[in-house]
Amino acid sequence: MKRPLQLRRAASAALGTVWDLRRPSYRRALKAELGHLPDATRTLPWLLRAQRGGSVLEAALRNAEVAPTELAFEMDDARLTWGELADATSQIAWRLEAEGVGPGDVVALLGPNAPSYLAWVLGCARIGATAALLNTHLEGRPLQHALTEAKARALVVESRWQDAVAALTDRPRTLVYGEGPARVGAPASLLEAPARPYPGSPPEPEADFVYIYTSGTTGLPKPCRISHARALVAGAGFGNLVFAFRPGDKLYNVLPLYHASGLMLGAGACVVTRTPMALRESFSARAFFDDVQRYGATAILYIGELCRYLVNSPPTEAEGAGGVRVAVGNGLRPDVWKRFQERFGIPLIREFYGATEAPGFILNLTGRVGSVGRVPFRRCGWLTLVRFDIERGEHLRDDRGHLIECEAGEVGELLVRLGAQPVSAAVEYRGYTDPKATEAKILTDVFIEGDRYFRTGDLLRRDEDDFFYFVDRIGDTFRWKGENVSTAEVADILTRAPFVQEATVVGVPIPGHDGQAGLAALVLREGSPFDPDAFAEIVRELAPYAQPRFVRLLPRLSTTATFKVQKGALRKEGADPRRIDDPLYLWQRGRYVPLTPERWSEVLDGRARL
Repeated sequence: MKRPLQLRRAASAALGTVWDLRRPSYRRALKAELGHLPDATRTLPWLLRAQRGGSVLEAALRNAEVAPTELAFEMDDARLTWGELADATSQIAWRLEAEGVGPGDVVALLGPNAPSYLAWVLGCARIGATAALLNTHLEGRPLQHALTEAKARALVVESRWQDAVAALTDRPRTLVYGEGPARVGAPASLLEAPARPYPGSPPEPEADFVYIYTSGTTGLPKPCRISHARALVAGAGFGNLVFAFRPGDKLYNVLPLYHASGLMLGAGACVVTRTPMALRESFSARAFFDDVQRYGATAILYIGELCRYLVNSPPTEAEGAGGVRVAVGNGLRPDVWKRFQERFGIPLIREFYGATEAPGFILNLTGRVGSVGRVPFRRCGWLTLVRFDIERGEHLRDDRGHLIECEAGEVGELLVRLGAQPVSAAVEYRGYTDPKATEAKILTDVFIEGDRYFRTGDLLRRDEDDFFYFVDRIGDTFRWKGENVSTAEVADILTRAPFVQEATVVGVPIPGHDGQAGLAALVLREGSPFDPDAFAEIVRELAPYAQPRFVRLLPRLSTTATFKVQKGALRKEGADPRRIDDPLYLWQRGRYVPLTPERWSEVLDGRARL
């Protein structure tokens, strides 16, 4: 008989009792668990440094001392050595001080990927200020909201965004840098400031380094607080452990620097390991491997949709040149993984799971296809999957009112345990600038009275070997015919159709029907017509309840800057052909037929069976 959950968890939290350690079976299990842990010897010193006041800025300045002429960052003709980067941060700190900015203040930063952008981020840190990194795709009310939430004392904006800023009704003192695409070099040349180094004090490890905003796909963006210690640990962990950078490496990064992956895991990893990084202002499938080749990059940073775009793009000569030894990122779906790895000849794929504000992460260092990684010591309860009722939008509970842990193969929400004192900045939860938003992500009394867990809002499953697999966001899973449908898993199947370039799936409410019916939004390959019969053959591979009842053909999918599909409009517009100009199809008797206003009327009055 199993011991009560509370007792099992208390014992697991300490990795077993003395009696457990005496049992050979337990010792063998513990040894096996330790064997799964990666070699973190190069990362551990940085963990100690983070606790003692180290920072990404300190690492950059140290690089300038030992290797001032080595390349730090480049993009086309704009280049910064480590020495030039240190000089630029000093010039920026002097300029910000002249504008009344001091330690503890917030400086909002709005600009594109460029070496100069990174100089501004570190320049803010040099004066003890926090850089609030604004999304360059925001304008109007969302931009005003992001700026207001930051409570910024100053706004630094690249010249191309002056008009967007000028339209705001409430903004702080504004500094403009750059002169368009041709002027994205070191900002030191644009500023009037003393030539001597800025004599600022090292930032406190617990002070906020940057604010990184949530994507805002389900509401207005919220600024997440990232401490200097967390940024340093993230850079050290990914630079030394995940990328495993070594002399001669160079990272190519097209992800936006105002998000965590581009800044902390890309630039941060390069700063900590003194590895150069090549940038591009925005992703281009056509230019991707041309850039990799001309920069001599050996590592790339990805988002899953970026990889899908690349495998669906026409072949280029540059992609066969090789040279990339490791690709690191998240969101790489199983249907793309092997095609991406084999076509571009990349030996190592390092997938991970994490979120900007989350106090936990999962790493896949073994290359198991489709998995976000294995969780050693899963039974300690740090990362836990719990049962979640998608239809009601709430967790399932036992007769004591506690949440129920998932078994292997079950899909549930991932929770991360919050300790009274985090053992490392990598697992701290600082939340947002809004205390109410911070508390809204915390569950209490989950398994025992007084425990606290962070809600990720993500559905995952695990296998018997404790490898975890991302399934979907809670909001992206819907219920139809009494069954839960994962939009991501359905989309993976639909992209097998040879004429489908991209696919996304949403649930749409239909009057007179319980739950939500699946709608597949498709972008076709150039020159390829939609073949409803061939598509139906693919759809029949799905369980009946998961087969999309509607198909909508789109010229393109609207995405965020990190390639997340914006599904809100698709859900809102539904499948009414009287309001939608795009071609629509209806699933009828195992095949797709054009959805006309007449057929839509049959759906509404129940004559057309769904």
